[in-house]
Amino acid sequence: MLEITSFEAGRRLRGALVLSGALLALIALTVGLFPSIRETGADLDAYLESLPPEATRAFVGNVTTLTTIEGYLVSQLYQFGWVLLLAIYYAYAAASTVAGEVERGTVGLTLSLPVTRTRFVVGKFLSLVPGAVLVNAITFLGVSLGVALVDESIDTIDLFAVHAYSIAYLLACAGIGLLASVAFDSVRRAQTAGAGAVFGLFLLDTFTFDTDYEWLGDVALSRYFDPGAILVEGEIAWADLSVLLVAVVVLVVVSSEYFERRDLSG
Repeated sequence: MLEITSFEAGRRLRGALVLSGALLALIALTVGLFPSIRETGADLDAYLESLPPEATRAFVGNVTTLTTIEGYLVSQLYQFGWVLLLAIYYAYAAASTVAGEVERGTVGLTLSLPVTRTRFVVGKFLSLVPGAVLVNAITFLGVSLGVALVDESIDTIDLFAVHAYSIAYLLACAGIGLLASVAFDSVRRAQTAGAGAVFGLFLLDTFTFDTDYEWLGDVALSRYFDPGAILVEGEIAWADLSVLLVAVVVLVVVSSEYFERRDLSG
């Protein structure tokens, strides 16, 4: 299993570095605009209050002002970049792990080695962990440096907590992609199903939050990751973090069990 993880993680290293570079560019642009945003903060906060609750929940998060660096980062970087875009990316990436082997016809050769199907699936999933950690480590340093360069200060522990917490969230989203990967023979179908499921759950969370149907959104992983609560209020919802960690385990176990019982002869 560790051999599979090591090999696949090595293959994904370049992708993780490219993704980190793209995010650093986004961070530089976002943080660099903050001084000018702060000067017109009153107007932006008024605009923020005029937005529909659904739009605020989806694209701004649970922040009430953009005039602080914490609220600004949550609304302009973490809520959209981490909660949505990176979540879709990791579901999309995970969806190709097993389905890619099946589609290429190489899964039979791999499974002819002394490795069980469960170890194969778990090894594939674990190969995503180093990349998620690396991306968050690099972007954590990038945000810290960017904030310092614009003469602002931010609680380093809270910032670190956001990135550490997000690893559990992103891996849970990857778990959805993994489940799609073992269910489909086609990479494209698996990727569409995995990424589509994460996006659909995000919309479900957005449109049911603070309504009579809020309980429907409890199945959405985004319901359990609130960057604003961590970065602005300094609060970590340990119960929500536990839900994400349990979701990771359950999704990997279900994916492994399904793949164990799947007929690959076709």
